Amino acid sequence: RVEISENIYQAEMNFKPLMGHTYHLYQRTSGAFVLSMIGPTEWGKNSPFQFLATVKLLSDHTWDILEEA
Repeated sequence: RVEISENIYQAEMNFKPLMGHTYHLYQRTSGAFVLSMIGPTEWGKNSPFQFLATVKLLSDHTWDILEEA
């Protein structure tokens, strides 16, 4: 859980995560992490990233892991 949290805080994101919302952590082929609102099934067969985990931001600003790859 700690490793996933560290990866999330290093991740590129184009939004501010909100408490109680679900997000998806991916990794680019370059090794960079990306936090997205788009789930792995929503990409179809052409996902540009490797799926790592589905997470939810908790009120204490930690992340609950809902699903891991």
